[in-house]
Amino acid sequence: MKIVKNIVMFIGIAFMVGIFFPAFRISLAQLVDPILHPLLSLGKIHIVIFVLATLTALYSSIIQRFTVDHKFMIEAQKRIAEFQKKYLKAVKENNQFLLRQLEKEKAEINKIQAELMNMNFRTMFYTVVVTIPIWVWLWYVIYDIAHLDLSNVGSYPNIVSHFIVTVPFAGDIHVSDAFILPWWLFWYILCSIAVGQIFRRILQE
Repeated sequence: MKIVKNIVMFIGIAFMVGIFFPAFRISLAQLVDPILHPLLSLGKIHIVIFVLATLTALYSSIIQRFTVDHKFMIEAQKRIAEFQKKYLKAVKENNQFLLRQLEKEKAEINKIQAELMNMNFRTMFYTVVVTIPIWVWLWYVIYDIAHLDLSNVGSYPNIVSHFIVTVPFAGDIHVSDAFILPWWLFWYILCSIAVGQIFRRILQE
């Protein structure tokens, strides 16, 4: 089991590094295209994105359910917050006696923080194994990367996607249109967060 976890984590790290390289993104998108391409038959790109965001949210929620010790996380966060509150108060009051006492506790607090960080990193690496292939496939399809010059492919190519959606206050827009983020990415993140909250609440009951 540990070997499987390490393999998945290694793949997650490789994906996180690889997405910075267009050739890797294209190769990964082409690899998963036979699996995801049938979703385009749904006809509406915002529905396709919603379905994939829901899949991401479900997978992420399941991973968090079985890789995160929520009881430890809550207790650890509470203890760290209490320590920081005491430490700030001691500094403000220049209470040298309390500061010396807190210094003895600091090593244990640092250890708890390191365990929390390690737990969160493991969860993130497990999650991106599914999230990144979905993201790069959407990127590949929305910008029609297959017909672009590889040397000119950036994170968000300067082209207008042929996919159009109707949104409040703006009417019909191309999914590549952006304010801060391209609309398709904003919609994907929004759906993932919203549906993820529902799945996490269900799994915690």
